[in-house]
Amino acid sequence: MPAAANRLTVSDIRQKIFEVSDEPSRGIGSLPGRLFHHVAYCALRNGHPAFWQLALTNELDAEEWAQKLYHEVLGPGLTNTQSALRDNGSEVWQLWCAVRSFATWFCGLLSEAVKRDLIKYDARRECWVGADTLFEQECDLSATLREPNWTAEVTVVGRADHLIRVGQNQWCVVEFKLGGGHAEADAAQACLYHELLGGGIGSAALVLFDGSPEPKQIVLAAEWIGQARPKLMELIGSLAGVNRQSPAPGVPGPKTTWPKQARQIERNQGARLIETLKEFDADASLAFDPLVGPTFVRYLLEPGHRVPARRIMGQGANLQVRLQLDEEPMIGLVSGRIAVDVQRRDREFVSFGELRDRLSAQRSDAGNSRVLAGVDLTGRIELIDLAKDVPHLLVAGVPGSGKSEWLRAAVASLLVTNTPNTVRLILIDPKKNTFGELSGSGYLWRSDSLIDTPEGQVIPVLTHLIETMKDRYEHFARVSADNLLEYQRKSGLQLPRLVCVVDEYAELVMGTGKKADREQVETSFVRIAQMGRAAGIHLVLATQRPSRQVVTGVLKANIPGRVALRVCNRIESGVVLDQSGAEFLLGRGDLLLAAGTGTPVRLQSAYLTDADRQQIFRNR
Repeated sequence: MPAAANRLTVSDIRQKIFEVSDEPSRGIGSLPGRLFHHVAYCALRNGHPAFWQLALTNELDAEEWAQKLYHEVLGPGLTNTQSALRDNGSEVWQLWCAVRSFATWFCGLLSEAVKRDLIKYDARRECWVGADTLFEQECDLSATLREPNWTAEVTVVGRADHLIRVGQNQWCVVEFKLGGGHAEADAAQACLYHELLGGGIGSAALVLFDGSPEPKQIVLAAEWIGQARPKLMELIGSLAGVNRQSPAPGVPGPKTTWPKQARQIERNQGARLIETLKEFDADASLAFDPLVGPTFVRYLLEPGHRVPARRIMGQGANLQVRLQLDEEPMIGLVSGRIAVDVQRRDREFVSFGELRDRLSAQRSDAGNSRVLAGVDLTGRIELIDLAKDVPHLLVAGVPGSGKSEWLRAAVASLLVTNTPNTVRLILIDPKKNTFGELSGSGYLWRSDSLIDTPEGQVIPVLTHLIETMKDRYEHFARVSADNLLEYQRKSGLQLPRLVCVVDEYAELVMGTGKKADREQVETSFVRIAQMGRAAGIHLVLATQRPSRQVVTGVLKANIPGRVALRVCNRIESGVVLDQSGAEFLLGRGDLLLAAGTGTPVRLQSAYLTDADRQQIFRNR
């Protein structure tokens, strides 16, 4: 129930700035952008035929190098993606102009470095001396940030395009942008990288390649960064939920209505809650005004003098009786305070339609690997990234808990942020009513990938899926790639992510049919869970019965993501989450998300109306 771990990515922060800004993005398509970054990557990659140290001498012929970059990198990339770029001739021309501009810009850097005696070309040995310590590319950066008004530290991670040494132990971070970019988000991104390098790099810069002969360079001086830093830290603190003035985790999006302002009825209930605790020698006070979410009201408490927290946390049943609640309130720790979540009698739903625009902003030609998990108390969208720490998901909940609705919302979030070129689905739907609208969809992996009568159909599909997984690893080996993203970057080829969603996993492994077939199905899922991550093959397994017989230890060990809707008892909650709590959820989309090793966070699932389902599923 407490907030998720205080870890953010530079992309998370950039996306939030983009969401709340009125400024439009002026970049060109994401596919040309990926190709451009691939060219820059190869140009600076030691050992590549177009590597600058091999292609350039002290004459620094930028045009000749640009031609080599075309023949060795850009040309093959355009050939591999010609179907996707067939009607985008202007963007392809702009891409080529940007590559030439990049070559000119980089040669200018080298010329300046030569003048400053940082590097020199040894004509006798035909090599550059001193260059190995001058540049670094695609650098993974991480820093743990602290601010006086934060309640906890925040770790921010990201990958910088380029680092240039500007002095002893001082670096300038450079972000490449193709097209006009988004000024506010771009500048914030450069400032973030400055922060991740410890603030000692002197400056940060944006280099915009918009097709002009000369790129536009925007150097963000240390003075400017210092002025922008407080606002940036405020945003990071809000996103991580650690600002003292914002005790609950998350930050509302531009259209969110959560948390709603507490009414007198919620304040009166809070007063009764405090009185009840006092009756049982568990004195406490309200730390803040009640936080009203769509499903429950959260009361943040501070224990009285010498009152142990465990005394308050054990009062759930007493509070249920005194407050005349249908369900026992959930009590846990949030941001160093005791949180008591009390059901709303007039609960509201979170419409998927209201979130759709915010999800669609993540759509790109490269695809999106993030699945909608739900919305937290403050209206912040919580996403699960299948390409990172949570490649597979286990979903559990009794009938009426909202399990099927959660699956629909997760699939819908993939559809509105991807094309059939970037994601394909295998849907196993024994109930025959969860994904019926997707029959014949272009997003299905194969014509038989919507399975509503599992007997005899599941094994051939799983067998083909495993063979596809093996084939992908063979393709990866040819280009020395470790995973799908790296393969796509190195080869320039697009392979769709494959997401297999099972609405009732228990029926496959515990239902009718031959025992040998059931065991083969279980073995196949375990094998995919063990090896599918890097190949871009993911599982979402849902069940009404999260018993140890259904969710075996070896399967559970390979599925790091858990979505627990309401379950029958604490034993089932323990199977899913390794702790109790899910038995106290309120049903109809109220859930706990455990992503990786983080502490479960409470969310409300989005609801797809019939109109949403018709529009998103049938029209695809």
